[in-house]
Amino acid sequence: MHAYAAPLSVPPTGAFMDLCRLYDVLLTEEAPTLSDTARMDLRAFARLFDMAMEEACEAEVWAAVRRRLEDDLASGLQVAAEWVYEDQKQAA
Repeated sequence: MHAYAAPLSVPPTGAFMDLCRLYDVLLTEEAPTLSDTARMDLRAFARLFDMAMEEACEAEVWAAVRRRLEDDLASGLQVAAEWVYEDQKQAA
């Protein structure tokens, strides 16, 4: 199963757009103001994707994370068959 798979009824684009609203300022301004929490969360996203970006600035980190998220969303977040719910009668 893909690490970011969600139920097919939940469109993932809303959360992605929220992240873009928060972090895209890094790509357009020289000295954007981000909270410490937002900065730590951004670094956590990079670690989740196994990106070695400890020395990179926040703008570089967001650019890489954003590309990765866009790629994942474009692929449709495929869910493998082995991760479907069992029939309740079989599970009991």
